Amino acid sequence: MCLAPKSKLYFCLLKEIRHKSSDYPHRVAKYPENRNRNRYRDVSPYDHSRVKLQNTENDYINASLVVIEEAQRCYILTQGPLPNTCCHFWLMVWQQKTKAVVMLNRIVEKDSVKCAQYWPTRGEEFMMFSETGFRVRLVSEDVKSYYTVHLLQLENINVSFWSLCISYS
Repeated sequence: MCLAPKSKLYFCLLKEIRHKSSDYPHRVAKYPENRNRNRYRDVSPYDHSRVKLQNTENDYINASLVVIEEAQRCYILTQGPLPNTCCHFWLMVWQQKTKAVVMLNRIVEKDSVKCAQYWPTRGEEFMMFSETGFRVRLVSEDVKSYYTVHLLQLENINVSFWSLCISYS
């Protein structure tokens, strides 16, 4: 139990979470071949709840499956893709039949890159991810004062296509 004053409460809670999280291993994220797929050294998915890519030589992506039984829903929490993991991100979206992506940050915040540009911007017809066989098209963009909604079309060039809506603030 955290008995710190309010000003220190965040750090106290963070310490508690880190202590409890040591019960769950995250070995796969630390494998040498996966290190360049992690944006941060200290943010890794647990082995028991990580999303596994299918039909690939390396099944690792820095993403966790979160099941909310009370709501009968599942969510995937993932890092902002790196330039070398955008193709894996779209493969995961396709394989998990993801209906929407909500991005909670900007590409760059306070002069720090938080995420690669993993969808096409205005003026680009599409983005191609040859390594995994996906093409992403920007169908529309609706800019609001505090967020933007992008309607994207994800196409597996080896199969067929379907649409998905992405929004971020």
